[in-house]
Amino acid sequence: MHVLSNIEFYNTPCGDVIVKEVNKPARVLNDQDRELIEAMLAIISDRYPQAHKSLMELYSKSSMNRIYYEFRVVHRFIRCNFGEFDQLNFDINAFGQFNFEEVKCPLRGECSLEGVVCKPDLDLNLTEREKEVFRMIAANMKTEDIAAKLALSKFTIIRHRENIKARLSLRDIPEMITYWHVHHLK
Repeated sequence: MHVLSNIEFYNTPCGDVIVKEVNKPARVLNDQDRELIEAMLAIISDRYPQAHKSLMELYSKSSMNRIYYEFRVVHRFIRCNFGEFDQLNFDINAFGQFNFEEVKCPLRGECSLEGVVCKPDLDLNLTEREKEVFRMIAANMKTEDIAAKLALSKFTIIRHRENIKARLSLRDIPEMITYWHVHHLK
């Protein structure tokens, strides 16, 4: 599973997306960047379902070629939300949280996907599975133990944990546990 943290994206004038990860050279995002694309697609689907649905519909003509289809969805999401080079703040920070930017877009005010794909609303509702994982985290269970109890992979548990943190604007597990107890979640 590709860990999304400390990543800067920026757009080129010719429409490419450049990916700059910490301690790695900058590169052009392409359809062979499967780990990054799959990780981004999972987050877009989980946290921004309206943007995900709209982009899947927009590029549905490419759906027979799954690799290219998924690349186009992720490429567009990045171009619309992380297009400017910023040396001060990563687009995806150390905690895996997205920091959307105001992207200079020639379609601003005309695009039917403005406000849907560009700076999309975060789905703040936790799923039943996320609540179940959250409950176990608050009980100080380790990732491997949660995975075993729920018959899921540890990577799925990590993804649920990261989605919970993103939805509730929490940085780490101690903040999650505090949040759970302060808000008297059951």
